[in-house]
Amino acid sequence: MTLHAPSENEVDLSVALRRLIVGKVVGDLRGGRTVSDLQFDQVYPPEIRRLSPTHWTPVEVAVRAGALLAPDESARVLDVGSGCGKFCSVAALSGLGRFIGVEQRPHLLAAAEMSAEELGADRASFVPGNMADLDWSSFDAFYLFNPFFENSSKSIRIDETVSFGGGKFARYVEVVRAKLDNAKAGTKVATYHGFGGEMPAGYRRVKKEPMRSDFLELWVKRN
Repeated sequence: MTLHAPSENEVDLSVALRRLIVGKVVGDLRGGRTVSDLQFDQVYPPEIRRLSPTHWTPVEVAVRAGALLAPDESARVLDVGSGCGKFCSVAALSGLGRFIGVEQRPHLLAAAEMSAEELGADRASFVPGNMADLDWSSFDAFYLFNPFFENSSKSIRIDETVSFGGGKFARYVEVVRAKLDNAKAGTKVATYHGFGGEMPAGYRRVKKEPMRSDFLELWVKRN
């Protein structure tokens, strides 16, 4: 069989089809209609798309968590370990508030920024680095989708571009607990599959909703 490079017409058709798919996803999210993960994940390249079942927040979870964390346009929400930016983009397109992701892998950060731009998710943005080094004081709410689990389970690691071991899982969990403990009264935290530890004593769980493979839980810091 002879292989050939795609023709100009084939490339144009592929670009047009992609624009059509992306446009429908955006329109459905903004209109409150159901979008499947298979549909949304088309915005990512195959090597990132294949990680979705394990590592990226399901669309329906992101929509609900975004609504719980950002009831108005002034809310600033931090996604701890944002990966390819799926939660931030979905939440920004379907609801209110601003969603900021922190991610230490440069290639995932780049994918997050590119996909958010293509989707027109203007209220989604991303910062590079480790969540432990970030100042959390400017945020009103936080989203945690078990972001450190790959430090304790080699079989689900995304890749080897970051270091593991050395008690990082336990250390990161304690960093989160300390930062949440220092957060202002009224701070909201949504967890999906938890974050590896117990919430600080000052937080009260106000919602626990079954979603997909676990529970989406909402916590609020008391005065």
